[in-house]
Amino acid sequence: MAASLSAERLMVDREAAMAIAIARRMRPPMKVFANAVRLELGWKSLSRRAVYSWERGEARVPAAALIAAARVSETSVDQLLARARGLAVLGLLPGE
Repeated sequence: MAASLSAERLMVDREAAMAIAIARRMRPPMKVFANAVRLELGWKSLSRRAVYSWERGEARVPAAALIAAARVSETSVDQLLARARGLAVLGLLPGE
């Protein structure tokens, strides 16, 4: 049971990472996207490096950041995750 929970968590993390990557590509360049997400979150700072880490799956995407990314890219979280699932079926990884 723990193994299936771990596998499910990994799948959710990958989908969130891919959703961030999709949202960023809908609102280029990275500097503008990171700043817009930061403002939407109300954070004092958000580095491009942090966003890249989320995209590559090196760091877990905070739920609030996923919501902010959807708002910035003028789409819904559901639409971002649906696109992420579609790309996962093709075998693509976050950031590709």
